[in-house]
Amino acid sequence: MDYKLLNDKNLVISSSIIKYIDKSMTLNEFLVLMYFINNMDDLFDAKKISDLLNISLEDVLEAFNNLINREYIDLIQGKDDENRLIDKISLEKLYQKVITNLNEEVSLENKEDIYDLIAKKFDRKLTPIDLEIINAWHDIQTPEDLIKGALDEAIYNGNKTIKYMDQKIYEWNKLGFKSMKDVENHLSTKDNNNQEELFDYDWLDDDE
Repeated sequence: MDYKLLNDKNLVISSSIIKYIDKSMTLNEFLVLMYFINNMDDLFDAKKISDLLNISLEDVLEAFNNLINREYIDLIQGKDDENRLIDKISLEKLYQKVITNLNEEVSLENKEDIYDLIAKKFDRKLTPIDLEIINAWHDIQTPEDLIKGALDEAIYNGNKTIKYMDQKIYEWNKLGFKSMKDVENHLSTKDNNNQEELFDYDWLDDDE
């Protein structure tokens, strides 16, 4: 048997896209989407797609329209080699949605890591009240860097409580800090000001 017949270009798709796409998508829609993802052609040539994927022209057109309605693909204006306006296929909407989905997954993983990290550092299980306070930090979009910084402060000062961390985070948020670098810069400036006040003090005129 001549297996060279199977050496055509493969259609591949990222696992991230597979996780994102609607599982109710039909096989024809999936195949047409794979065709465009593999960048086989920026232009929509229904006949070419029909021949390659071995599906009817009518099914190609139906799948194409459904993909546009689902906002997986889009038609944008471009120019050909002769500078004429043409409609081209864009996957920008699909990629943007996949990236957003991935960022949300990473954010959720980081959120879960914070719970585990605090419990590990405190060497105890978190109480419902602890979880409620931590959730509140996430609700106001407290940077993870500040949460970890407050945790380090709690450990360093021997006060392993969520209440202590919450007080620190409240103070830092009130001052507009977005990272521990902001906290360090603030403390450095405060120390410098204290030293200047110390050196500016007129010890000779001290009545005491």
